[in-house]
Amino acid sequence: MQSPPIIEVAIPVPLHKSFDYLCDKNVAIGVRVKVSFGRKKVVGIVLSHKEKSDFSNLKSVEEVLDDEPLLSKDILDFLFWSANYYHHPIGEVLTSAIPKNLRLGKPAEIKKARAFDHQISAADFDTTAEQNKCIETILASKDSFSGYLLHGVTGSGKTEVYLRITEALLKQGKQVLVLVPEIGLTPQMIARFEDRIGGKVVAIHSQLNETQKTDAYLMAKNGEATVVLGTRSAIFAPMPNLGLVIVDEEHDGSFKQQSSFRYSARDLSFMRAKLANVPLILGTATPSLETLKNVMDKKLTRLVLSTRPGETVMPEVSLIDMRSQNSEALSLPLINKMKQHLNSGNQVMLFINRRGYAPVFYCTECDWKAECNHCDAQLIYHRHINRLKCHHCGAEQMPESSCPSCKQSTLKILGYGTERLEENLESYFPGTTVIRIDRDTTRRKKAFAQHLERINSGEACIIVGTQMLAKGHDFSQLAFVGILDVDVGLLSLDFRATENLAQLLIQVSGRAGRSEHKGEVAIQTRYPNHPIFEYVQQANYTKYASSLLKERQQTQLPPFSHQAMICANAKNKTQAETFLNEVALLLRSIDLPSVEIWGPVPGVIEKKADYYYFNLYLQSAERQALHQMLNTMYEHIDSIKISGSVRWFLDVDPIE
Repeated sequence: MQSPPIIEVAIPVPLHKSFDYLCDKNVAIGVRVKVSFGRKKVVGIVLSHKEKSDFSNLKSVEEVLDDEPLLSKDILDFLFWSANYYHHPIGEVLTSAIPKNLRLGKPAEIKKARAFDHQISAADFDTTAEQNKCIETILASKDSFSGYLLHGVTGSGKTEVYLRITEALLKQGKQVLVLVPEIGLTPQMIARFEDRIGGKVVAIHSQLNETQKTDAYLMAKNGEATVVLGTRSAIFAPMPNLGLVIVDEEHDGSFKQQSSFRYSARDLSFMRAKLANVPLILGTATPSLETLKNVMDKKLTRLVLSTRPGETVMPEVSLIDMRSQNSEALSLPLINKMKQHLNSGNQVMLFINRRGYAPVFYCTECDWKAECNHCDAQLIYHRHINRLKCHHCGAEQMPESSCPSCKQSTLKILGYGTERLEENLESYFPGTTVIRIDRDTTRRKKAFAQHLERINSGEACIIVGTQMLAKGHDFSQLAFVGILDVDVGLLSLDFRATENLAQLLIQVSGRAGRSEHKGEVAIQTRYPNHPIFEYVQQANYTKYASSLLKERQQTQLPPFSHQAMICANAKNKTQAETFLNEVALLLRSIDLPSVEIWGPVPGVIEKKADYYYFNLYLQSAERQALHQMLNTMYEHIDSIKISGSVRWFLDVDPIE
């Protein structure tokens, strides 16, 4: 039967609708077509065939770009669900799920197919009884959807569980999707999978060039890639024989996209596995409270790895009370412990979650501070380029030689970032290699991999870094970890701050003592009596998480309620706030008493890159009611006259 001459097309525009075109060719759903939209030519995706349209004078499709669907029915169903849940325009959701070259209409052809040339080596050790139980339980449900929390202490061999299950599924012709939070973890994980897996492993992440991204996508689509390993965008990889979805370090905030289509790859992994009817594994040593609530609600089964394999034991954690120390960065006990370990030929790591040289550039006479002209934020001094930089908008300026306020030459720097720490260490430990890992030192392609190679060579060295180091890295020679400047997390206004800090402390501590060394961790703090440290010292994250869950239940905050945030920003402060006040009026006129509306309130950083930010929050114990209100809002939002200079977006399940 001839398909009708009208087709429905999704186009990458910020409108919550699709568009009708005439098409004299017989096209399948899911293919790309080039169409005229306004004055531009754009690439859209065919969604359906129609007998008739509500519009007259339809334009014709200019070119059909694919012979067979680029997006299968399975992937389209998943993307439609995602667009509905996050209330994001379907055209933008569909195109964000495909590589740029395919969005631009380039041919869907593999350019540089990599030969399968890696040597496979079988595991030369036995799995523990706990690992075996996890593997058997998950494989027993391999033909249906079931969700598992693989809750294993740091270094307990979660990756080995992933590998054994993957090996078993690949023998049955299945494909496996593995998500990791950071690009930095991808090479390490790929190396481990390639070492063991008899099939093609492809990566999907932002540091690949466009050809590599397209090739990886198409190899996943045609089944050539047996394992797809990537960061959050890999959740949309087309995999016709999908047999398992793994989300490693599931607690990590990096799984949430913070611009345009604001999805959480961790949350979408449930629907991806459910629609494919396959198991889902969420692996971590420090589960998010959302995941623990899912275990309580029987939506996930918790599988535990409580010990490290072999002789390795959990590191010993001690506190250094900074109230009795003269130094603002490195205390005397910390320096002594570092010397001890370095003299024994071990590696030492210092963790400080602040890059740059120093966070405050100020005048000792009148208290003037260097602040960004475009943001409500202080400028950070970067010594190696002798610049003051804003970490929010990227603005840079030369440091002043005298105070702009009182004209005195009394300018100083206060506080420590990774760069200043690195310089200090060179004076304390001359001749010792210092490897700094942060956003500044890993910008160059392959720089991160080179740093890891040096660390893995095993030479005694000091590793200095930010949060990038906390995530799942396996440094076999690392014996001591020093954690600096954690108190910021104890004083934050964000209700998730203590949860995030506990996860960070346990993850960073877990880098130590992964081989024959008895690991040691020292945490510098001015609040040694805070209850969080007791749990970290006992490595008892679950107990601390339980106390946090009780608090959240009493205050009815997520995960015991569901949130959405509407953020508006404009160069004119009043316009952004006025728009949100009108949205609040519209929302309050919708009769849904179970949804609370708060605000508008200024953003945590009110001004960023010359734009003023305001937020309006919605919260409800009933997810359905929240989404019903958002749907109704979108039906009537056009009734609000919005100034052309106001930009706004919706964030469902915000984490910031």
